[in-house]
Amino acid sequence: MKGTYKNYLVEGLLIVFSVLFALFITKLYEDSKIQNKKEIALESIEKELYQNQSIIRHWKEKHVAIRDRISDLIEGRNDSLKQEMAKLSYLNLGLLTNNESLVDAILTTTAWESSKATGIIAEFDFATTQKLTHVYSLQEVLMDRTLSKILDYYFDTQSHDMEQLEKILIQFQLRFWELTGQEVLLEQMYEEAIKELQKNQ
Repeated sequence: MKGTYKNYLVEGLLIVFSVLFALFITKLYEDSKIQNKKEIALESIEKELYQNQSIIRHWKEKHVAIRDRISDLIEGRNDSLKQEMAKLSYLNLGLLTNNESLVDAILTTTAWESSKATGIIAEFDFATTQKLTHVYSLQEVLMDRTLSKILDYYFDTQSHDMEQLEKILIQFQLRFWELTGQEVLLEQMYEEAIKELQKNQ
């Protein structure tokens, strides 16, 4: 009887141990999968930030040149360009942009949005999440508000009243100062966010 009781006890302990060991192995496997997904997400975001940083550097160079061209016109340092603009019955933005488009690439958010959609962002530490949120928020402001304000102003019929050219140029100058200021800040924020991501790898 005692032997049977001991056998039951040993078998019971073995079953409990087997179940706990299986749960432990499953937990290790799940943790490994989550860690792998986290690493892939962080690497994808880092690549995206590098790409966006390169775009912003290019934009900043172009937009600073446009801003300075507008400042020269306002301060009377480019009379030939001002005379050329005055010949037309509308504001030719191409004369200010050197016939280049304001935006020739798109700042992406795919990796960031995927991380949020899959929930893997919950595995990021607070400092990383905070830095990334700030970067992508400013990126959104720049794209959806600042650049849009410039284009909206250009497509406003009042912006083509050439008798008000000085006032129109001042309005463009203010908008380009805001845009280039945000681009400088965003470039710095990309750098900080990339460093934060690299600390987590």
